[in-house]
Amino acid sequence: MWVYIRNVLQESVSCLIMRRGMRATSFRAVLCVFALALPAGASLAVELKAASPVILFIGDSHAVGSFGIQQDALLRGIGKFRVATYAICGSSPQSWMQGEKTQCGYFFRDADGREQRGWEAETPLIANLLATHQPSYTVVELGANMYGYPSEWVEKTAHDMAMAIVNSGSKCIWIGPPQARIQPEPELSRVFEAMRAGVGQYCLFFDSRKFTIYPDAGGDGIHFNTLGEAGQRIAENWALSAFYAFSPVLKPAKPAK
Repeated sequence: MWVYIRNVLQESVSCLIMRRGMRATSFRAVLCVFALALPAGASLAVELKAASPVILFIGDSHAVGSFGIQQDALLRGIGKFRVATYAICGSSPQSWMQGEKTQCGYFFRDADGREQRGWEAETPLIANLLATHQPSYTVVELGANMYGYPSEWVEKTAHDMAMAIVNSGSKCIWIGPPQARIQPEPELSRVFEAMRAGVGQYCLFFDSRKFTIYPDAGGDGIHFNTLGEAGQRIAENWALSAFYAFSPVLKPAKPAK
């Protein structure tokens, strides 16, 4: 519709004729009168904003906290993309495939910057998010809720999500789980390797373990925000490290489907 209005703006002769006496009974005439009332360049600005490529960012409770807030800000700071962020506490890839409900918190910020927070919400289906936003890139931060599950399940569910992303035409960037005191080795590496096996062929995979050291005491053993300011800094530095690793591949042109 904005393209049509812009074209009508360019037809100034027709518009002047309508204003001088022709009855504006057609839809075209109504648009003409409306277009003349718009500030110069307004329709083009709205059109360009709507046409900007999108980055979809999804994650678990780490993305609900300082890590996600920082990552969201970094992605929006690029300036060439619109960013849609959805973070669900307790989620795994299966949650996004099945729409599981959370009761421990969520953080949403849409492509226009409108924010929602709360405790209870259904996990948005990844298929719906991909169809709605048609992202050029999808950044996934998941894996911390997959400990204790069989490696085959971890690999398959991660693989299913990665396939849904790339089959939609979006490029995939996957941020693996950070270190956690309550999940020491070898469990951390087992889950990490199973996840990488599932998505590594389809997604740029970031190893968070190298940039996250959970202290031996304090906090809940997994969430950095429970450590206070020191934990917040760890989470923010993790977000920065991941962003610096994958941001060079972010190009404003939408990848061809």
